Amino acid sequence: MKSERRITGPDSGFAMMSVAVALLIVMMMATMASGYMSDYLKSRQWQLMAAQTNRFTQAVESYTGRYYTSALASATTTRPVTVTAQMLKNTGFLPAGFRETNSNGQQFKALLIRNALHAEVLQGLVITSGGQPLSYKALRQISLDISSGLGGYIRDGRTATGAMNSWAVPLAGFGTSGGNGHIAVLLSPETLTGAREDSDRLYRFQVNGRPELNKMHTSIDMGGNNLNSAGVVNGRNGNFDVSVVSNGPVTAGGDIRSTGGWIISRHGRGWMDESHGGGFYMTDNEWIRSLNNKSIYTGGQLKGGSVRSDSDLSAGGVLKLDQTNYAGTWCPQTGAISHDSSGGILSCQSGVWISSGKLSLFEMVSGNNACGRFVNSIAYCPTGKQLISGGYVLSKWSGGHGWNSPDLSMPSPSENAWKIYTGGGVSGGTCMQAISWCASN
Repeated sequence: MKSERRITGPDSGFAMMSVAVALLIVMMMATMASGYMSDYLKSRQWQLMAAQTNRFTQAVESYTGRYYTSALASATTTRPVTVTAQMLKNTGFLPAGFRETNSNGQQFKALLIRNALHAEVLQGLVITSGGQPLSYKALRQISLDISSGLGGYIRDGRTATGAMNSWAVPLAGFGTSGGNGHIAVLLSPETLTGAREDSDRLYRFQVNGRPELNKMHTSIDMGGNNLNSAGVVNGRNGNFDVSVVSNGPVTAGGDIRSTGGWIISRHGRGWMDESHGGGFYMTDNEWIRSLNNKSIYTGGQLKGGSVRSDSDLSAGGVLKLDQTNYAGTWCPQTGAISHDSSGGILSCQSGVWISSGKLSLFEMVSGNNACGRFVNSIAYCPTGKQLISGGYVLSKWSGGHGWNSPDLSMPSPSENAWKIYTGGGVSGGTCMQAISWCASN
């Protein structure tokens, strides 16, 4: 059976001491590694604070560039204009999710004042306030990592000091005071003036995160040059000195108004109401036509030189005739309707205006004797009476020689008379007289 051999003597003490030394080295290395890890994590945290400060400072620069004039009007050399993170969010210079405090709970703000030596320009100071103060080691690293503006810090509550003591300004010069252990960033007049110029410059290409660089804030004068290859042009109003040409439809949400010209169409086109299919157009040089033969309605008046209906004419009220004519006088067209001075209805019959009223005071009137060939006899109705009918009588007969009737027996409307013409078949001893039947209306 085997037996264990136990180490005794001087060698046993040496082994124990070696183990103890090894454990001590391991513990020292673990402690050092823990310290290095802690320092690394703190350094990363401070780098993130610097990046957050950079983003806030960039937004302040852009905001100042955009609203430089109004900020300059509000600030003095001792009273600052304060810019907060919420203001930058509201104006779109910071995203809505931007955290307004750093990991130590310190809140960002910017102070803009007029430069004491050049009051026409602004200078600024970004500071943090509240929260937990930062150590000097943290302030030193953060100020070195700040790349927007001139990084610095506040240690004594009265002065903002730049990284590596590169600058120093009293907080009272910006109308404020601060606590120890806070971040500061100086914005020089040159920086803010450059931001103003940068804001005023129109970029040809999109800049991520900087939409204001592609936006105009004043009128643009093309100097008589063209604006070509535009996609969609959106705006409120348009003023043009000459003309607007479109190869497609023009759609307006409101009225189309011409103040000094015409609305002109060509090629048989005109105006059309798309919803109801009606409108007006011309296909020749004479007529304005109703689209799709739509009816024309107005509660007012239709007026023209003449109005013609190819079918029935209907009036919902009375028919009013302005022109006055006189019975027994000439009329232009058989079937025409008129009235006399007393309102009596007249109709045009055989070229004479005839009253439709009751006739009275009949009278037969004889004309002159027409003896022989080619002689006229005319029987005139007296004044105030109109010709109703007529004929002739054989006033003398020669006894079988020649005709006993005239060649022509007819009314003469222009003379308000009846007339006959003997012609060539009447002998010299035969005479005839025209007879007119006249009456008052």
